[in-house]
Amino acid sequence: MKRITLIVLANLFFGLACSLAQVQNLTVEPNHSTIGFKVPIAGGMTLVYGRFSEFDLKLSLIDGDWTKLGASFIIQAGSIDTGIKGRAEHLRSADFFDVEKYPEIVFKISEIVEAGENTFLARGPFTMHGVTRNLEIPFQVLGVDGNTIGIQVRMKLNRRDFGVGSGFTHSSIENFLADEIDVEINFWTKRDKRESVD
Repeated sequence: MKRITLIVLANLFFGLACSLAQVQNLTVEPNHSTIGFKVPIAGGMTLVYGRFSEFDLKLSLIDGDWTKLGASFIIQAGSIDTGIKGRAEHLRSADFFDVEKYPEIVFKISEIVEAGENTFLARGPFTMHGVTRNLEIPFQVLGVDGNTIGIQVRMKLNRRDFGVGSGFTHSSIENFLADEIDVEINFWTKRDKRESVD
């Protein structure tokens, strides 16, 4: 009888703890967010800048604890843009992203650990060009002001790890494209009203 009572009490306390937890559902505002990259050309003699203009990011933050952040992040590969129409079309082709076959770039968070003051590492599977690898993506919380949160990512990504442009060769310049791409992401996140965990 005592054991049954303890189990019931434990379940009640667990349910109470869940009901007291606060979930902040976060949505990115595209007008003030950027997923950008820069590619060194010809051994770094110049740089090409680009971005992905279509993406969807939903975040759930529990009790303001960034190590409890849940996220699903999808980029539409076909939205790549470098400011030159012909180059963007080439990047969408089978030579590079092959967007007809692999339309989405996806990252899912499985774990987050602290890495310093307002700095964290998000770990999880990253899928691009049909290849999935576990990545560790660093991000920094730049500030929280009322309903606005700023998040920044600065990292390098090796395109050959995902088979992007692996078979491409320039007609006259050897090693025309660098393997390592600089990724620069800035998110401006609007926070919805707080909701209790069911």
